[in-house]
Amino acid sequence: MSAGAIIFSRMDSNRLPGKALIDISGRSLLGRVIDRAKKVQGISHIIVATSSRSIDDPIASLAKSEGINYYRGSVEDVAGRALDACKAFGLNKFARICGDRPFFDPELVSNLLKIHNELNIDIVTTMFPRTYPPGLTTEIISAESLEFALSQTTDPDDREHVTNFFYRESKIFSIHNVNAPHNMNFDNVHLVVDNDKDLSRARSIASDINITNDNIENIIYLAKKWETTNIKNKENK
Repeated sequence: MSAGAIIFSRMDSNRLPGKALIDISGRSLLGRVIDRAKKVQGISHIIVATSSRSIDDPIASLAKSEGINYYRGSVEDVAGRALDACKAFGLNKFARICGDRPFFDPELVSNLLKIHNELNIDIVTTMFPRTYPPGLTTEIISAESLEFALSQTTDPDDREHVTNFFYRESKIFSIHNVNAPHNMNFDNVHLVVDNDKDLSRARSIASDINITNDNIENIIYLAKKWETTNIKNKENK
């Protein structure tokens, strides 16, 4: 069984234009996602999936310069792009990784891949219900199951959001949800980079981590530290 990590990325963003290549403490946002994807165990391919529009040419160029595979397809049909990427690279399953998650946990992705391999089901996830905060969401999806899902719906939302149909029609799929450790406190933790505040937080976290403490526990600590400091600074103004 061939598994891969598919990173979904595009250049245009209303709140952070060009955010895929925006600098986060000396490394682009997409570059940081790629770096973490390289730490995932049990995959044969890392694929950057972007659109075929000219605006996304820089993303394809970055993937090529990083020695990473890329696939280009429809901007609206993200699920179809994922399925086509699986077919192009011979993947039976894939980890869905959003390009705006510079601190996603490679160990968590690796663990969910192991579970998917053992159970051989449609999807292993942390989103049914949500057990990890934004930025740490993890989903392992069977390519065959995704193809079936897309054959059952014409809803544009199901095409734009890869796992939308799985959760809405959960009775027809085999879904295994993974809980977070009881000692992990995710209150007020948000690790997706979607606006200026997120960017400021991400830059602060990235400037404080290194190869020896680049683990999820420390990232959560730094995220909470940034929130506390930010709140105090606002109160003192």
